[in-house]
Amino acid sequence: MRVVSAAFALAVSLVLVGSLFAAEEKKETKPPREDKARAEFVPGMEILRGVELTDAQKTKVAEIKKEYVPKFKALREKRMAIPTADQKTARKEAAAAAKEAGKSHDEIEAAGREAMKLTNEQKVKFDEVAKQFAQLTKEVREKVESVLTPDQKQVIKTRRAHRRGHRLEGT
Repeated sequence: MRVVSAAFALAVSLVLVGSLFAAEEKKETKPPREDKARAEFVPGMEILRGVELTDAQKTKVAEIKKEYVPKFKALREKRMAIPTADQKTARKEAAAAAKEAGKSHDEIEAAGREAMKLTNEQKVKFDEVAKQFAQLTKEVREKVESVLTPDQKQVIKTRRAHRRGHRLEGT
């Protein structure tokens, strides 16, 4: 009877250990998830939040987005190639600590940038990419606004003024 109990316990143990190893292997072989929303985000399109578009306008906006998604993706890749792996890790850890401490978005970003300790050459490269981002964003906004009616443009203008007012007040 003891032999049967011991054999049964051994079999159960082997099954449990085997399933744990299988779960570990699954975790390690799983490819990293790409965030589709982030990959397809086009700065400048956010001005359309809350604006009702016609079907024709939606089509034109989709064409603009399709044109700019690869351009912004290339710039993101270029930006991500600037810091070293250690600098990226330092940024991530500092940002996580700042977030945990309840810091604002700007303070979290600043903590991350400071932790990377970029060289002057890296700073110049970051500035170049930032200028390219700003230029593309400006192009997107101009193209999107060219699709809108005067009333839709007024809604956006009013919202912008409202947001700027809140920023100036510090809220």
